[in-house]
Amino acid sequence: MFQHIILAFIFCSCSMLDTQPKPNATKDFSRGEIILSTQLLNKIFDLEMAPISCIPDVDEASLLLRTINPRMEVVQDDLEAMLDNEAEIKALIEDCDQNCTCSFIDELLRENQVYLDKSTREKLNTKHKQKDLNSCLNYVKETFCDSELFKELSNEKSNFSFDEESP
Repeated sequence: MFQHIILAFIFCSCSMLDTQPKPNATKDFSRGEIILSTQLLNKIFDLEMAPISCIPDVDEASLLLRTINPRMEVVQDDLEAMLDNEAEIKALIEDCDQNCTCSFIDELLRENQVYLDKSTREKLNTKHKQKDLNSCLNYVKETFCDSELFKELSNEKSNFSFDEESP
């Protein structure tokens, strides 16, 4: 009898092991959104762009940059892993104008000294000119404060702020 109770207890316990979705799970954001948001924050931090309503000063830009940095590192690592495959490079270039990442992709290719044949280089340069960084930054400047990414960063930024009382 005692064995049946233990077996029933184990059976019930195991049946309750279903994983529940985490309500606070981090959301996935597009590469383009993370790249553009990082570029916007850098421009404000470097005083190349005027602050916007939700980023009133350099200190706030610095805090948000620290907060977005782990996401940006993942994006950059993912993109750098693609640089060994010519087909993936061409796909990055093909899509860069649609997600406003042409300048970032161009910079990444140059930093990693990736050779592009003449036609691929011309395609990237053409796409880069068609969708210049300023128009992309203006778009993110207008939408950033209302974006889900900004809301998420705002919730997380306390984890990245420096405690002024610590030595």
